[in-house]
Amino acid sequence: MKILMIMPSLDNAYWKKLGKKVGPRSEPLSLLYIATFLNKFGHLAEVIDCEAEGISIEDLEKIIRRKQPDVVGVAMLTAMYSQSLDVCKVAKKINPDIKVLVGGSHPTLRPKETIAENDCIDVAAIGEAEVTFLDVLAAFDDKKSLSDVKGIVFRDNGLVVQTEERPKIQDLDFFPIPDRSLINMQLYRPSVSYYRQLPAYTLMTTRGCPYRCTFCATSKSGYRMNSIPRVIEEMTMLVEEYGAKEILIRDDTFTLDRQRTIDLCAAIIKSGLNKKISWDCITRADRVDLELLKKMKEAGCWGMHFGVEGGNQKLIDSIHKDTTMEIIKKAFDDCKTVGIETRGYFMIGLPGSTKEDDLATIKFAK
Repeated sequence: MKILMIMPSLDNAYWKKLGKKVGPRSEPLSLLYIATFLNKFGHLAEVIDCEAEGISIEDLEKIIRRKQPDVVGVAMLTAMYSQSLDVCKVAKKINPDIKVLVGGSHPTLRPKETIAENDCIDVAAIGEAEVTFLDVLAAFDDKKSLSDVKGIVFRDNGLVVQTEERPKIQDLDFFPIPDRSLINMQLYRPSVSYYRQLPAYTLMTTRGCPYRCTFCATSKSGYRMNSIPRVIEEMTMLVEEYGAKEILIRDDTFTLDRQRTIDLCAAIIKSGLNKKISWDCITRADRVDLELLKKMKEAGCWGMHFGVEGGNQKLIDSIHKDTTMEIIKKAFDDCKTVGIETRGYFMIGLPGSTKEDDLATIKFAK
């Protein structure tokens, strides 16, 4: 089948009031993973990144008309909900027979509502969508019911149906390396605080996080890893094929498995990649120590991003962060000792916070 995987533009009234574009342009790895997986099984999937390519909704309509896909897949985060719906509506306007699937954090957290409130959407995928998307296409091809496809919500004779939960793939090497030739890599760069030199590209080596932070879309979602040889292969590809000088490892909690992190750093050093690139990552303050940080520094790590969230113990306890202010402070100090730059994520206005709490967060951030 012919599939268009679409990342909507974030253009809206808020951005226009700013008078300019701000923030990063990150590769749409989720769409690339799905498209690459579908193509492996004989489908013809393309990726259109409206945000990176500057494609307006009017231009997108022309593209869909020209390409005449059988299926349109649309990324849907809550922050881009209205823009994602616009894409779905355009696809159905062009041809009501086009099947429209949405996936992402919004339909994962509100699956039934996403279908019930929008006639322009045929199927909503819940959670990781590579295998789900493939099974949906098989059902479309064979003209079979969607009721046997795990991990989706769809409409059946006016009724909203949610199917059985889909088990997560435990061996992430099952999925092929994302085919970045499906996008124009020259269009992408991380946020300015995530790199020191360009080109800088993103990479995932794990999925999920076992912690229970109340604000997080991936909390309590388990933890699965790519093998170390697979990670080295993808890093090498980014360097040799796309000229990467830096890599941002986008795992939710990169250092969760301490020994795996040490082994990966050793493999980076053995391959010589530490002499070709530098990299940074995201993790928890309670998942690093001085010895580990020294090994990471040797392997080329220059930056560490910690989720701090609040500036006092009351706040971080309220969101079930399961750590202490002392541990957080020590992690920043240890990074400074070994020469790794740090960044912190903080939130203002957490449920139950007071003005004094938020001022404490600002003070701690400084």
